[in-house]
Amino acid sequence: MIDTTHILLYTVIIALTIMMVIIGWQFYQILGEIRKMLGKANLMMDNSMKMVDNFGKSFQSLNGFTDGVKAALNIFKFFKKDDKKNE
Repeated sequence: MIDTTHILLYTVIIALTIMMVIIGWQFYQILGEIRKMLGKANLMMDNSMKMVDNFGKSFQSLNGFTDGVKAALNIFKFFKKDDKKNE
């Protein structure tokens, strides 16, 4: 009925099935770790984008401030020219 070939075949099939289950479980754990890693990377990218946006807003406000200072200096120059013309 069952000879040595059948026993060897069943043993190999059981061993391969167990190995495939272990490899599948490890692959599942690796995919879970990759998912966590990508989530953290996404959070870091979001935080860096917020920081870059804040720097951009700071430079825009600084640009507005310098434009205001330039306008004030031009007004002073205008009055200074008028004082020279009156003399």
